Amino acid sequence: FTPGADHASTTWLVSEPDSSLQADYPLTGTVTDFETDDLVHNATVSLWFGDAVEGPPDASGISDVNGSVAIASVPACDTMTYKVTTDPVLAETKTTFKAHQVYSPSGAEIPGGGFTSVSSVTYQLIPTILGVAVDADKAVIAGTAFDCSRDPSLPSTDYAGRIEGLHVIVYDENGDIPQSLTVNYFVEEFPSQNQLHTSPDGLWVAANVPPGDLRVEMWGLVGGALTLLGATEVLSEAGSINIANLYTGYGDGVKFPASCMATP
Repeated sequence: FTPGADHASTTWLVSEPDSSLQADYPLTGTVTDFETDDLVHNATVSLWFGDAVEGPPDASGISDVNGSVAIASVPACDTMTYKVTTDPVLAETKTTFKAHQVYSPSGAEIPGGGFTSVSSVTYQLIPTILGVAVDADKAVIAGTAFDCSRDPSLPSTDYAGRIEGLHVIVYDENGDIPQSLTVNYFVEEFPSQNQLHTSPDGLWVAANVPPGDLRVEMWGLVGGALTLLGATEVLSEAGSINIANLYTGYGDGVKFPASCMATP
């Protein structure tokens, strides 16, 4: 990883999985609420393999009364984007995307696959605390800033690799910073109007993000100079929330867990 003046001039790390592990397996998992970890029933999970959210999903499943979902065939150790939705008439949740998701196999299956759903209450509550109103034709992106040692398979409750002191910038598909955009940070996992950069929890949220293909960058001080340290690419859809984590040294947000890497 060699920082440059911008995204194009930076030499980024590339995560290469063990190709022998890249095969299709049945997946079992659960859908849980982003804020409370409560199980979410009757949620539709849609998967797009290879991260390209185009056309109908490549696979899907519906969670049962226990929040459990089973999908017959999912590629292990490969990237995908998932979307979680519930009955729009009930308006209990917001459409939730997560890009660059990777699942690891164990034996002849992918066990314990996790999917996150954001409730409508949480979607409105965080911006309200921050004094921001989310426009109906805009979206929200939220995530965590990590260093390059962080294993993506770790649970969100694990603080390993979270980074303090970073600034997050979002660019639209034209390479501009949207005028409607507001970026805020958290303190002890609670949104703060006064926090100017990531705190030790590494959490950030961008509200009123326009729809389209976006790039999220994180910048921090290195030797006294503001330096681009990581980035990710996400698709924004009006009225949705996209969970997008950032890793130091990676320019596309794709980092494979250790369980998908070749053993030296």
